[in-house]
Amino acid sequence: MTNHSAQRKAAALAPTLMAAAILGTLGAPAHGQAQQQEQSLPEVRVNAQAASATTEGSGSYTSGSMTAATRLNLSMRETPQSVSVVTRQQMDDMNIRSVEDIANITPGLSLNKGATERASFYSRGFSISNFTEDGLTMSADGDTLGFATLAMYDRVEILRGAAGMMNGVGNPSGTMNFVRKRPTAQNEVSLTGSVGRYHDDRGEVDARGALNQAGSLRGRAVAAYQDTDTFISNYRHKRALLYATADADLSRDTTLSVGFHVNDERNPGSTWYGLPTALDGSFLPLDRSASNAPDWTFWDKKNTRLFAELEHRLGNGWKVKLAAQALQDELDSVVTGIARVPKTNLFRLSAANAFVYDRQQRIVDAQAAGPFRLLGRRHEIVFGASYRTRETEDKGYKSVPDYSYTFNPVNWDTGAPVKPAIGTFYYGQDSKTKQTGVYTTARFSLADPLALLVGGRVDWYDYRAINTFTGARSGYKVSREVTPYAGLVYDIDARHSLYGSWTSIFNPQSAVDRHGVLLDPVTGINMEAGVKGEYFGGALNASAAVFRIVQKNLATALPLTQCGPGLLSCSEAAGEVRSDGFELSVSGALTPRWQMSAGFTYNTAEYAKAQGSNAAGARYAAERPSRLLRLSTSYRLSDAWRVGGALRAQNQIYKTNSAIRQGGYAVADLNAGWQVNGQLDVRLSVTNVFDRSYYQAISSIDSGNAFGDPRSAVLTAKYTF
Repeated sequence: MTNHSAQRKAAALAPTLMAAAILGTLGAPAHGQAQQQEQSLPEVRVNAQAASATTEGSGSYTSGSMTAATRLNLSMRETPQSVSVVTRQQMDDMNIRSVEDIANITPGLSLNKGATERASFYSRGFSISNFTEDGLTMSADGDTLGFATLAMYDRVEILRGAAGMMNGVGNPSGTMNFVRKRPTAQNEVSLTGSVGRYHDDRGEVDARGALNQAGSLRGRAVAAYQDTDTFISNYRHKRALLYATADADLSRDTTLSVGFHVNDERNPGSTWYGLPTALDGSFLPLDRSASNAPDWTFWDKKNTRLFAELEHRLGNGWKVKLAAQALQDELDSVVTGIARVPKTNLFRLSAANAFVYDRQQRIVDAQAAGPFRLLGRRHEIVFGASYRTRETEDKGYKSVPDYSYTFNPVNWDTGAPVKPAIGTFYYGQDSKTKQTGVYTTARFSLADPLALLVGGRVDWYDYRAINTFTGARSGYKVSREVTPYAGLVYDIDARHSLYGSWTSIFNPQSAVDRHGVLLDPVTGINMEAGVKGEYFGGALNASAAVFRIVQKNLATALPLTQCGPGLLSCSEAAGEVRSDGFELSVSGALTPRWQMSAGFTYNTAEYAKAQGSNAAGARYAAERPSRLLRLSTSYRLSDAWRVGGALRAQNQIYKTNSAIRQGGYAVADLNAGWQVNGQLDVRLSVTNVFDRSYYQAISSIDSGNAFGDPRSAVLTAKYTF
């Protein structure tokens, strides 16, 4: 009796101890709260909601399975890499509307947004170069991609580390997989409206249900519109989204899904570059509403997607799937460049430019997946082929003579400069990329507690570019580039696993040197090992990991003054860069009423070998944080009331070639919700509760520095019928 009692206590305490170890690093709940959590844990055991990959309606901060790392449909514990998910419930609770909000709340991710419409995302010291949408890869193009509203998505899956099995090419930082909402047979309509600070008005309609009596044809449509000012004095948004999709059961075993979405963003008052600093690198006494753009600037985007997926279930757990997506991303802008008046803190608008971009992508992926038996054991395999093209047509025009307007960024009238005539062609870049790949991943059950994942991709890559202003051509072709993958998962017991994984890195890059010649592809390796825990039928997931990433030939930006004619930017290869670190994370239900997502990340990226002015051991990209804390939580006080909050914190960032410094900071958010009845839900979200003033992006003394958002509040009401 005593041994059985001890075993039961140990089983109940296992998830508490692992979560407590992680949360202790994060600033965990007090001891009394931990005791209360332990007492309620047996109740959580029966909550199996998190077993489904779909998160809408689950009320959970975790997901039961995902394919973001290996293409196999695995739970987080079965995946030998660091993965996490931002669920629909978490998006609603925390008022997460955009991909920038995702970066601010997800363990291991950081945001750099030096221009008002150009966001970059980082993980483990490196930029994220690819996104996926329902598993299909697209380039993470900061100039044209529009993810200003997430109304059409069920969840966002995040993989940290190399994603070569999914993408074939890309930085080993990670990727974000945006998973769309799907139609349902149940008829339901929801109307959502919100008002907030800075005249932030937003509306959303989400309708879904069966389109015929048998329920074999189902549809869903989402429309969203936002009209808002911002904390920047002359910068505002008008953003509209229309998404429609339908599922048709062609037979009992065959389903066809088709759809489209159009995202249209109008952004007057946009800046192409961020704010400057003083000559010595110290921050100027700027109000957070300061802008270096005249009122007549704008940066408008339009994104159109057409997609289709055909799935046939063969029986015995096997299925085949053919998926395709066509993307068109357009940019239309009028923006200004700025230059410092020598040896002063005055600046002049040094150029007035119009940039017009048209970028298209086509993606096709065919795969088959299912279980098989070998040597008396059950295993899983997926294999397939993909084809992807990307075509860009970028043009830039300027005013002649060169535009010039001198101003003091601390105090000037953004309405004073007169808009010049812009029409002289001075920049053009056309490119075409083709990537064809075949891939396979198998999960072998070597023994009851031990699984081996092995796989690989073979890719053919062709890149061609022409500078349509100078006529210079460049490009390269790579054949049969192999990306191997290996991972081991060992089940310590029914809840805990040890894992390790290794993969190589291959990433062709479009960066050019001073003369416009393309840099060699990035190569390297990604290694990771850790322990994972899964509790209460998957309702709570926790992990701890260590990693190492080694890359060669990374592009390091050079000053524009060193770039040749017709180039907007140029770089040099960074030799060898190494990133080492560890991560701790926990997500899901700590009790039936308490949801949490939390993580702490430490990484140090440095030059493994001397390169240019950078000595061996020097920090690489010190303007990105090396320590990140992410915490969000929601507690249901009763069936009607819930409260929650979020905390994000990071350490000091700085520029190695100047005196620009942003000290470490923490930003706290709060939220509360009231379920008035079965149909009406009301939420209040307050971000940056203590109105912390900080720069979320730093770059140079002349531009590229940008404030984080001040305190803001949004009141939202959602009515469902």
